[in-house]
Amino acid sequence: MGSITIFYLAKEEEKCRFNPLFPDLFEPITFPLRKGAGQKFCQPSGTGIDLGFFELDDLSQPSSGEDIFPLVICAETNSISVLDASPHMQITQAVLEKNNGVGPFQVKVVRQILWIDDVRYELRELYGIGSSATADFEDNDHGKECVICMTEPKDTAVLPCRHMV
Repeated sequence: MGSITIFYLAKEEEKCRFNPLFPDLFEPITFPLRKGAGQKFCQPSGTGIDLGFFELDDLSQPSSGEDIFPLVICAETNSISVLDASPHMQITQAVLEKNNGVGPFQVKVVRQILWIDDVRYELRELYGIGSSATADFEDNDHGKECVICMTEPKDTAVLPCRHMV
């Protein structure tokens, strides 16, 4: 079992917990999830906030110095075991942008965090991974093949050693 919680204008506190800057105006919204993998989530219509109260600049970047994000989405597991009281979470911190200030808002992910067994892991992009699995990959492209099977293009990084396989 688990849940997805959506925070608006939230700041990260201890142990990867988030508090909304204006809790009376923009309460976090939590949606339960069924047990199992491969679920899709779509926020029900009418459960968001009116973005007309904000300046576009306030929504299109995190606040400087305070690490407050316009949108925080937290997917959390609820353990069945009483011994495992610490939930596991995937947190997405995002900003909202408009294309040249017009049209609908687009969500732009700024940071992703995993919280597992009371340890915070920040997910980082691996530069160069996009060029390793090119459409014109051939078996004789030295250095682009997986170091395990030696036939397919690299598409995965092993951490902490960061070997591409």
